Amino acid sequence: MLGFKEKLSLLLYFVCGGAVLGFSLARAFMMNGKTMHEQTTAGEFRWFSLTMYRVSYIIHIYLSIVTGFIVGLQFIPAIRRKYVFLHRLNGYVCLTLLIVGNACGGIISRRAFGGEINAQSGYYILAIMTIFSAFMGYWYVKRNTRAHRKWMLRSVTYFAAIITARVIMITARTIITEVGSYYSLWRCDEAFFVLKDENLLIQMFPQCSSSDPTDNGLYIPVHASIHEGKLGTASAVRVVQGMSLWVATLLHMALVETYIRSTESSNYHRHGFVLEPREEAAKPPRTSRF
Repeated sequence: MLGFKEKLSLLLYFVCGGAVLGFSLARAFMMNGKTMHEQTTAGEFRWFSLTMYRVSYIIHIYLSIVTGFIVGLQFIPAIRRKYVFLHRLNGYVCLTLLIVGNACGGIISRRAFGGEINAQSGYYILAIMTIFSAFMGYWYVKRNTRAHRKWMLRSVTYFAAIITARVIMITARTIITEVGSYYSLWRCDEAFFVLKDENLLIQMFPQCSSSDPTDNGLYIPVHASIHEGKLGTASAVRVVQGMSLWVATLLHMALVETYIRSTESSNYHRHGFVLEPREEAAKPPRTSRF
């Protein structure tokens, strides 16, 4: 089916590829400007409304979703063997979208989820790993198809880490809410952007009364709890976002390396420009010197 020769590979393709496609479909509604604003974590558009961040955010969302729709085609053996031109063309498109989308994602990382350094570093490292692996795959495409396969598997696995990070985040924010002792730092103007009420802002955070609430850079601790409205929920997301990214990245690294090594015996070599199964029988027998 679809050219897969192993049931495990077919199963993983449907599970993992389906997860990427499903996530992209679920987030496709964000390609509408109004929905994008509604589905983005509360407070983010305090910065994303600024031109540089808004443009970068829109590009990042659009290109990431489109990449999620088409990247699965690269791993269908039937397409690789019968439609080589389509495989190449789609690969170049995915590579281009990946580079531009990650570059724009790097720009918004400065402010996303409060711009905390653990979240920033998680985004930057994940983007570097994804793009580096894609470039290595491109480099090996006509030199060593086995290496090409491995690097492209790594690239798309790292690309999908954001899905696992989101699952971890949803779980973790519930856990820290039950713990009840976690806080994240917010600027007064960020909190005001969420609350929309200056009196409520001053009531909750009296220290924010010192200046204009729309441009107040004073930092305040906000309790992280999904039971305390938009502000509390967004605070809970900020607390766990960096951790979620790092755990997801490490998990995906371990899983993809395990898969690559477990399928080494059924790796592929280049026959012309088509990936074909390696024939163990074609190997010359080893001879002893003695």
